[in-house]
Amino acid sequence: MSLRNKFSLKFKSGTSLLRGQLNPRSSLYGSIGFAGLFTIIFLATALFRGEYQFFLLAGSFMLAFLLGIFTVSKIWETSESLKLLIFIVALEISIALFSGIFPSVSGLPYSVIAISIAFLLAAVVVKSAISDWIIFLGLFGAIGSVLLSVLAPFIQTQSPQISILVIALAIILAFSLLFLMIWGRIVATLQVKLIFGSLALTLIPLIALSIINNQFLRTSIQEQSNQSLKVAVDQTVAHVDGFFNTNLESISDEASLPVILDYLSLDPNLRSGSPEEAELKATFLSLQTKEKVYLPSYALLNLLGANVIDTDTSNIGKSERFTSYFRTAATTKAKFVSPVEFVPDSREAYIYFINPIFDVNKQTIGFLRVRYDARVLQSLIQLTVGLIGTRSYPLIIDDNGLRLADGLSPNHVFRSVTPFSTEKYKLLVENRRVATYLPQSMITIEQIDFANAALNKYVSDYFTTTTTLNQSEIQQSGIIAPLKYQPWRVIFIQEQTALLIALQNQNRLSTIISTIIAGIVSIFITLVANLFTRPILQLTETAEKISAGDFSLQAKVTSTDEIGILGNAFNSMTRQLKEFIDSLENRVQERTQQLAQQNEALLFRSRQLQTVSDVARGIVSTRDFESLLTTVTTLISERFDFYHVGIFLIDDTGEYAVLRAANSAGGRKMLARQHKLQVGQVGIVGYATGTGDPRISTDVGQDAVFFNNPDLPETKSEMALPLKVENRIIGALDVQSTQSNAFSQEDIELFTTLSDQIAIAINNNQLYAETSRALEESEKVHRQYLNQEWTKQTVDISNKSYKFTPDGLIPLTEDLPEIHMVLDSARPIVRTQKSDDKSATTTSILAVPILLRGESIGVIHLQETEKSDYVWSQNELTTVQAVADQVALTLENARLFEQTIRRADRERKVLEITSKIRSTNDPQQMLQITLEELRRNLGATKAQIVLNVAEQTPSSYEFSPPSESSGNEKSADPSIDS
Repeated sequence: MSLRNKFSLKFKSGTSLLRGQLNPRSSLYGSIGFAGLFTIIFLATALFRGEYQFFLLAGSFMLAFLLGIFTVSKIWETSESLKLLIFIVALEISIALFSGIFPSVSGLPYSVIAISIAFLLAAVVVKSAISDWIIFLGLFGAIGSVLLSVLAPFIQTQSPQISILVIALAIILAFSLLFLMIWGRIVATLQVKLIFGSLALTLIPLIALSIINNQFLRTSIQEQSNQSLKVAVDQTVAHVDGFFNTNLESISDEASLPVILDYLSLDPNLRSGSPEEAELKATFLSLQTKEKVYLPSYALLNLLGANVIDTDTSNIGKSERFTSYFRTAATTKAKFVSPVEFVPDSREAYIYFINPIFDVNKQTIGFLRVRYDARVLQSLIQLTVGLIGTRSYPLIIDDNGLRLADGLSPNHVFRSVTPFSTEKYKLLVENRRVATYLPQSMITIEQIDFANAALNKYVSDYFTTTTTLNQSEIQQSGIIAPLKYQPWRVIFIQEQTALLIALQNQNRLSTIISTIIAGIVSIFITLVANLFTRPILQLTETAEKISAGDFSLQAKVTSTDEIGILGNAFNSMTRQLKEFIDSLENRVQERTQQLAQQNEALLFRSRQLQTVSDVARGIVSTRDFESLLTTVTTLISERFDFYHVGIFLIDDTGEYAVLRAANSAGGRKMLARQHKLQVGQVGIVGYATGTGDPRISTDVGQDAVFFNNPDLPETKSEMALPLKVENRIIGALDVQSTQSNAFSQEDIELFTTLSDQIAIAINNNQLYAETSRALEESEKVHRQYLNQEWTKQTVDISNKSYKFTPDGLIPLTEDLPEIHMVLDSARPIVRTQKSDDKSATTTSILAVPILLRGESIGVIHLQETEKSDYVWSQNELTTVQAVADQVALTLENARLFEQTIRRADRERKVLEITSKIRSTNDPQQMLQITLEELRRNLGATKAQIVLNVAEQTPSSYEFSPPSESSGNEKSADPSIDS
């Protein structure tokens, strides 16, 4: 027998008529499940951690769980009421112990859980006396939870996860109880409602007042702490900014010292060993002593960034031209302070101050550079360590989250508070912004709160954080402030121990007082509510029996007060309900069936819309036109289970709609015979393509427009939708089904969207194909043009190949097979071959085509004979290909330039001939000049002009150069035939 069948404790069985009322046993089963869940949690934790408080909690909840099992079964033969009360006692004690070991908000969430469970169980128990005891136990459990949480008789453990879990559970239980009572899902007695309402009206203001008082005290103490933090961080910022400001002002003044100007005014060849140099070195050494601990390095840089003089003699002669501080100062012509820069693979880090040096004409003649050890920042913040308490200290964090100074843990300096990505770490290493003596895996000591504060992720300048010191967590408060001269942040931290102790003492006192007052008030309210509700119990018992289904009963009315009026009204309502319930069941069943049908229709339409969306996404990814059409028909048929889907496209004449794709076997036959329908004439496809309107044939046997196709004999319904692109009909989508009345107006609206997508996809596909063909033809014509031009260019060239040797550039007469292979394939070739002679030398060959817009116009042929095992690297191949590309462009530019020169020379010659012809008005002389100039410019041995005069024999004018025998005699006289 199951536990449910063994359960014999009497619960209220449904005084409410609300449909879906909560099972009364659910509250008890939920409480047992609650105990079982925490038994598992704490038992596992106790075994893992081995601490006694976890074993105590695990044992307490296990005892409550076992008592709950006994309560709902016949294993323990005793009074059901007694078993329930013992289970509740064990559960309330477990909750109180839970609060004492894992405190949360002074035990308030635990008290809410204790009271909520008690009210949930009391609301479903029949006997009023048992309900009273359950409520009393819940109140004592709530009081005990608060007192154990505040007085802390056990070792307490702070766990944010458990605290969140408990608060969430308390909110869920409280709102569940409230909503279940409001919605009538549990039938609470009037006594429970009175107690619940009275306690709410009494305890909520009391709790609110206590919270407001504690919050006011916390706010007051926190404001004092914030003011101290503000003063401390301002003082730290003043120290650090003062350091930068002082050095910037000092370097500006020092850059104009006469000793520096005198030295730079000397000829560079005369500076070494000069008195000016000695005086300058002495001046630098004197300036260096202004810092007692971390002596700065003074250096003089010339205009090219070379270190001319430096107090750190190891830097003299080195170039600082490519440093960030030199480039910035050289560009801006102003003083500049650098961020912290790290020396690669070293623990050294420096801050650089630089200022341009101007002569009397305000021209830059050099730069004064001062270098500080970055540890000077640590010495600056040490001035304010402990300023507002024993464990108050500042930090400096740069804009990348790197600690530059740490008043608590100096060994954490130059460690990041947040992890770097690989890309950012490489960039920081390249810019010398991070220490490289530490690997990337060790450079981060993560502190999320510091990182969020330094990187401006907090709205307020104030924040709280937790630091682990000597294996204990310390609560701290902090403030962040920016620096003026660097994009860094100064964080000042103060331990909150004193603040927390003061707040805890105040909270403990106010909580104890509030708990005692709440306990007294709760007990008083419970007693008064019990006395007030006792006369109503008899009427309630009668109402429960009637609510169980016995409508023959009538409530006994023994008074004429409000309760008597209620009894009479209830008897009247019972009679009405008896009449109403007889017809209610049928109405409910009919309505349920209607809702089910509507829900099924909505689900079907939703699936159709999703399918349309899937089909639309599937067709837009296809490029091939025929594949696109086939994909459309196949997808629509598979997704919507249609008998036939076809796509018709209007031919070029606009007269016929030609079937271009189909999914069915009959459709494939139609495709084989090039099936087509006359637009506007045949079938509903012709109607759709002729009018541009969709058409449905719900019963093809009675539709006069329907075209009976013998290849599709099973068609019962058909739908045709026009395919339109910008109001231009390009075809139709034909859908056929084996079911009558398969399509409706809703299907037209649905598939119109799909047909528009198909039309757009078809149009885009056609445009793409046309564009691809045009592009291919254009590229082909251009390649033919290049081939033709370069063929003309190389016809008259005797030497088309050249070889570079140690003696220079010579014509290449060898016929190398690699050259022909590369010219034919237009791809580079790498090969190794052995010579045929006795030396058997191995030659590594690299041949790369010279490509001009995809056309091979030459080859670069390289070979290595000195290294027998030489292998051409990918870098070398890439370099040669890049050179070949440049050679191709250079050759093409030379060819175009030569062509332009020839065209200009030709036009010049034409202009000269024209000018000479126009120098005379005699026609015969014009012809003579024309012949002579053409022969001379073209290098011809004979020139002749033939005039074709109408109705006359053509006249011939000829010019021959004078023979050697005739001296200077000209034979320029034309012979005229008429």
